[in-house]
Amino acid sequence: MIRAGDMMAVQQHIIRLGKDIKSLIKAALEISWYSRGAWQYERVLLMSQAERELAVEFINDRLEGIKKSKTMFPVY
Repeated sequence: MIRAGDMMAVQQHIIRLGKDIKSLIKAALEISWYSRGAWQYERVLLMSQAERELAVEFINDRLEGIKKSKTMFPVY
């Protein structure tokens, strides 16, 4: 909890929120890109963190499966 007048805590909180925003935007761009637009960027931004984590897990599983496959599929 931030107390009134605790500027150091406020600054740290703002820095942490900035990092969270950057992480969210990066995840949304990557999910949209690796899904080849199947999950649009704007829709990904509206996902919960759990949904984004599952989407990343799904994409990673698909990429691993493609790597192990003898059939070559285009992976961007």
